[in-house]
Amino acid sequence: MSKYLVAIDAGHGMCTPGKRSVKLSSDLYVNGVLVRKKGEIIKENEWNRAISEYLAKALTRCRIGYMYTADMTGKTDVPLATRSYRANKAGADILISNHYNAAGTATVWQTKVKGLLVLRTKNCSSKSITLGKLAVKHLAADIDYEYNYGLMRDVDMSGFTLAILRQTNMPAILIEYGFMDYEKEAKLMLNPSHQEKCAEAVCKAICEYFGIKYILPNIKEENKTLYVKIKEDINMHSRPDFTKESTIGIVTAGEVYTVIEEVKRSDTNMYRLKSGVYITASPKYVETFKK
Repeated sequence: MSKYLVAIDAGHGMCTPGKRSVKLSSDLYVNGVLVRKKGEIIKENEWNRAISEYLAKALTRCRIGYMYTADMTGKTDVPLATRSYRANKAGADILISNHYNAAGTATVWQTKVKGLLVLRTKNCSSKSITLGKLAVKHLAADIDYEYNYGLMRDVDMSGFTLAILRQTNMPAILIEYGFMDYEKEAKLMLNPSHQEKCAEAVCKAICEYFGIKYILPNIKEENKTLYVKIKEDINMHSRPDFTKESTIGIVTAGEVYTVIEEVKRSDTNMYRLKSGVYITASPKYVETFKK
């Protein structure tokens, strides 16, 4: 069992009003696959959930425990007070809240405001400041940001304190990984490699904060067979989507399956099993191992 517990807060939910990009000016392709058409938008929660899941995987590899404060299906926008309560009740050691920023109402593209911003609340502990500075350090080192605001107080940016930082008992920071109304950065929101790279940078910061070794993804592990153990009953699908039409049955908690591939999606990734069916790749519902 891990010595530490990280509360991962997947920012605003799918239903939070206004938390979305400007309409894309052209079709968006990621690795040759069309993920969003011209005129469509990207919801902030699509980024928030994806990076939160990648962070959970990285923390697990580094033998650090985690918990989610929000609904990782994206169906429910959990109130901030509830999120704080969950983290406090669980006795989390730190909290990381994942977000994507906007300079205005995100109705038109702008080019003046861009880059990385990490926030801590007014009158926070020195530990929150340390955690925030480490997050800035590793994200700035690993991500090619055009601009870096560094670590700032929430009141200096918004004029008020942020509830998720104010109401939690543990050291807490909120990370704005880019701007949804700056098209270059908005297009990165659905890019799995960018999501994972940002998550790994944050994981490095967390490891340094706790004073433990950051464990690199093991290249040798790629030659081993990947297995998945089901944490709780979940649906299995005939194709890589979560629609009702593709649902063909249930896989039950405790069962172990061989994974053939991980299918990248704009929201939650899926695993294709040896039997040909698909299941969620969310670490909330499944645990992977190799041998």
